[in-house]
Amino acid sequence: MFVRLSHWVRALGIRPSSGEKGSSMESVLFVIREQTPRFSTTEGKIASYVLQHPREVLSLTVAQLAEQVEVSQAAVVRFCRRIGARSYGDFKLRLSHDVFRTSEVPFLPDVELKPGADPAELVKGILRSFQRSLAHLESLIDLPKLEQAVQLLKGARAVYAFGIGASALVAMDLHLKLLRLGFLCVFSADSDLQVTASCTLQPTDVAFIISYSGETPTMLSVATNVKKQGAKVLTLTRDTENSLRRMADVSLVVPVTEGVYRTGAILSRITQLAVVDMIYSLLIVRDLDGARSSIERTMEAVHPPHTRKRKAGKAG
Repeated sequence: MFVRLSHWVRALGIRPSSGEKGSSMESVLFVIREQTPRFSTTEGKIASYVLQHPREVLSLTVAQLAEQVEVSQAAVVRFCRRIGARSYGDFKLRLSHDVFRTSEVPFLPDVELKPGADPAELVKGILRSFQRSLAHLESLIDLPKLEQAVQLLKGARAVYAFGIGASALVAMDLHLKLLRLGFLCVFSADSDLQVTASCTLQPTDVAFIISYSGETPTMLSVATNVKKQGAKVLTLTRDTENSLRRMADVSLVVPVTEGVYRTGAILSRITQLAVVDMIYSLLIVRDLDGARSSIERTMEAVHPPHTRKRKAGKAG
């Protein structure tokens, strides 16, 4: 019953683009993150070092990088070609483009947001970024953990959704979807109210905490309070070792597509919403009749039959 993310991509009308590998406009760090699940053990060691120390790598020769990672120089050169660079020098040039990009210039892989940008290229670049992020998410999804999350939610007396900033938008979407399915779900966009609410959970409740970085102080306080109350903690963070993830009873992750300090939270928001949609869909298929009844009931409350007829008449 699980719907593959490729269906999501097709629904967006996105087709895989060709000839992009090695493009000078492409973020080398993004390519490394995207391909990480497919790397060999040796390639994974190099990738991990580059992602953790990008600035330092710029000052290393191929021999020095090989020594640091404890691989051969040939392995480093092969890694560079694997990610689309023509040579080690080309790899460092592209890496420097990522490292020294000014924080004032919002950036998405394959597209720069700058004055005079071509609208067609801008649109294509954003769609390509969506496609790649969703494809990465598909390879990252842990189905057993997703099932555990669904079971936690189904068994909860009440679900409390937590998230601030861009993550609040995702928490709000979760809140609406769970309400439509008849769950007792609580959410407030006010961060102080979220902290207050976190002190009131019962042991049979579940806190669904959303934070891309996994290090947002308010969300860490929320998780601490929830644990003190004896309730379960379900988290949605980026795929890194982070404090919030370590506090979770069940942790779900999205790809690392943006820095911790996000300019627009575009890609991370899309992948977080996709995870919420997966949970929503799995909850529906676990109780199809009950879900259908609840959705119809809430739809009729928001759009009574007489208003739907009136709207249909105006449309005609």
